[in-house]
Amino acid sequence: MQSNHTHNVTGPIAPLERFAGRRWREGRRGKVQSSQGQPTAGLVLPGGGARGAYQAGALQAICEIVGGEDNPFPVIMGASVGAINAVALAAQAQTFRTGVSRIVDLWSRLTTDQVYRTDFSTIMRSGAQWIASLTPASSFGISRPNAIFDNAPLADLLRKHIDLSGIDKAIKSGALRSVGVTASSYDRARAITFFQGVDGLEQWARVRRDGVAVKLSIDHILASAALPLIFPARRIGNEYFGDGSLRLTSPLSPAIHCGADRIIVIGVRDAKPQEANSGTLSYPGLGTLSGYLLDMIFMDNLDADIERARRVDHTLSLLSQADRNATQLRDVDVLMVQPSRDVREIAREHAHEMPWTIRMMLKRLGVWGRDWRLPSYLLFEPGYCGALLRLGYDDTMARREEIEKFLGVLQAPQRESWRRKPRVRVPASFSGQNQPVRCGLRTSASGPKQRANCDGRADIPLK
Repeated sequence: MQSNHTHNVTGPIAPLERFAGRRWREGRRGKVQSSQGQPTAGLVLPGGGARGAYQAGALQAICEIVGGEDNPFPVIMGASVGAINAVALAAQAQTFRTGVSRIVDLWSRLTTDQVYRTDFSTIMRSGAQWIASLTPASSFGISRPNAIFDNAPLADLLRKHIDLSGIDKAIKSGALRSVGVTASSYDRARAITFFQGVDGLEQWARVRRDGVAVKLSIDHILASAALPLIFPARRIGNEYFGDGSLRLTSPLSPAIHCGADRIIVIGVRDAKPQEANSGTLSYPGLGTLSGYLLDMIFMDNLDADIERARRVDHTLSLLSQADRNATQLRDVDVLMVQPSRDVREIAREHAHEMPWTIRMMLKRLGVWGRDWRLPSYLLFEPGYCGALLRLGYDDTMARREEIEKFLGVLQAPQRESWRRKPRVRVPASFSGQNQPVRCGLRTSASGPKQRANCDGRADIPLK
C-alpha cells in the first residue's frame, strides 16, 4: 500500500514512499531514523546530459561547506548523467573531498568524443542508416540503427575512471549506506532502481517502479544514461534498459526507501518560467522537439511533484495534530539546488565548441541557432562544462548558510549511528577548532580563476 508523507519543502520535490528497512524505525516526530534516533542525509542527482557538470560544481561547493573527508551523504541516488556522478562519488565515499575533486577534474577536461563518436564516417553512416530505414530500401536487409550516436567511448571512460570496488569498501567502512541508479525497462515499462548497500535494505515494488538489490556494474550506469533514440539501449539480463528518467515518476522515492529523510537534490534547469514568444513564429522542427522531450524527461517530474506536495502540505495543515498522527505521516526535508541562469544561454555562448559534425547534424535538424535546449544536453566540451561547474559552485555557495543549517545536524552523530565499525575519528563538528578544508573556486590576484582541489593538490585552471 502506498503511504502519504508531509514535506518540509525548499525547492521542487517528488512523492515519497515509506522506508521499510529492518535497521530503521519511525521516530517520535515521524521521521525515519536510525536505531540511535539520528536522521540520515541523502543526495539525489537527476539526469541532464552535459548539464551534469553543474552537479559537479555544486558538489565542489558542498565539499567546501562541510569540510573534511567524511561523506555527508550516506544515501546517494542518481539517474542518467546523475547516475554517473552518483556512482563516481559513492566509489570514493571513504574520502569525500578526493571523490569530489576527481569528479570535477573529469568534467573540466571532458570532450564530446569521450562520450560519443563524432568522426565524419560514423555520423554519415548513422545518418544514412536512419534515412534508409524510412524508405523501401530497408526491405533489402539494411540494418536498422539502434540510436543516433554511438556512446562506446563513454563505456571506456567509465571503466577507466570509476573503481566500483570502492563501493563495497565504503559500505564496509561505514562511509556509505547505499547507492543506486535508476534505469527504465523497455520490456516491462517500469523504472528499476538498482541499488547496492548495507545488509537489511529491502527491495521494493510500487506502481511501475521497483528497487532491486544488486552489485552495481558499468552496465547499470550505461543503462541509466541511455538517452532514448540518442544513445543505444543497454541489455541487462533478459531485458533492455534506457534512461532512468523516462519512468522515474518519483525521483526521491529510491533515496527514501534506502533510509534518507533529509535530501539535497541538485537539478539542472533554472526555475524561471519561460516567456511567451513575441517574435516571428516558426514551426518546431525535429531537433526542437527532441530538446523539449529531454527537458520534460529530466526535470518535469520534479516540478510537477512539488505542486502536489504543496497541496498535500496545505491539506495536512488543516488537520488537527491527532488526525495527522492517525495518518502515520512523517516529515521528509528536501532542499533543491538549481541553476540561477538559463542553461540554454550558456550553451549558446559556447556553441562554437561543438564538433563540426554535430553542428552540421543539428543544423539539418533545424535546431541550430534557434532553441539551444538540445545542444545544452549534448555539448560535452571544456568551456561549456567549465561554465556550468562555476555556476553550480556559485549557486551553491550563495546558499551556504542554508546548506550548513540543513546538513549541520547530520554530522558526526549521524555517521556514528549507522557506522558498522568506526575506523577513523569523526570530529564533533566541522566548525570551531576544526578548520574546513578549502575546495572550491578562487580568484588569484595575479592570474585567472582557478579551482582549488579538494584533496589539496595543485590548482587546475578552469578554462
